Amino acid sequence: MQRGTSAFTGPGAGSLLARYRAAIFDLDGTLADSMHAWDHICRDWLSARGISAEDRLEQDIEKMTVTQSAEYVISSYGITIDPLQIQAEWEAMVLRQYAQTLPLKDGAAELVNAFTAAGLRLAIATSCFPAACEAILARHHIRDCFSVVMYTDEVGRDKTFPDLYLACARRLEVSPGSCVVFEDFPPALSGVRAAGMAMVAVHDDHAAGQWDQFKQAANHAIHSFRELLPLQGIEIKA
Repeated sequence: MQRGTSAFTGPGAGSLLARYRAAIFDLDGTLADSMHAWDHICRDWLSARGISAEDRLEQDIEKMTVTQSAEYVISSYGITIDPLQIQAEWEAMVLRQYAQTLPLKDGAAELVNAFTAAGLRLAIATSCFPAACEAILARHHIRDCFSVVMYTDEVGRDKTFPDLYLACARRLEVSPGSCVVFEDFPPALSGVRAAGMAMVAVHDDHAAGQWDQFKQAANHAIHSFRELLPLQGIEIKA
C-alpha cells in the first residue's frame, strides 16, 4: 500500500467506484460523532464504586474492545464482578445517547446513501456493541444500507489485526483488495494494511494529536464526508 496525500489528486488515480466493490465503515468517530459518549465511562463506573482510577486509564484501554476493557479493570483494580456484568453496565450508561441524541458525522448519511445507490456493498466494522450500533443506524435511517455489520468481539482480536476486516470481506463476498475502509482510529491502519485493503482516514477530534501522521500514512484523508460528494468527484490514490 502506498502512502496517500491529503487530497484526491492526479489524472492517474482511479475512481473509487471503478476501483472498489465494497466500503467498510467504522462506527464511533467515523460515521457517528460518538467518541465523547465513551470518554469517562470506565472512570465514572469505578468512581461510583469508590475506586480511584489511574491517570492513564483511558490511554491503557484505548485499543481494547469493551470486553477487553472490562477484563483489564478486573485485573488492574481487583474487582470480583463478572466481566459480562461490567460490560452490560457500561453499555446501559451510553445506550440512551445512541438511541436518542448522538449525531452522525457531517455528510455521513448522504455518502452512505450515495454509495448504496451506486451499487457498492457496505459493511460496518466496529468495536461498539450491537444494541447501540443498531439504534443509531436505525435512528438515522441508514441501517438498510449495510448488508454486513460485524463487531470486534466476534473475531476475538482488535482492529490492529486484520481479522475484522477480512471477516467483513468474506461476508460481503468480495476480495480484500476490492475493499476501502473508512476509519478514524490511527492504530487500525496496521490491521487494514495487513488485510490488503485501502484506507480513508477520517478526522476526529479525539485523535487530533495523531492526525498529521495518520493522514500521511493512509491512502487518503478527509475532515468531512462532504469532501467526497458528489460521487463523480471521488478518486482514491492507488
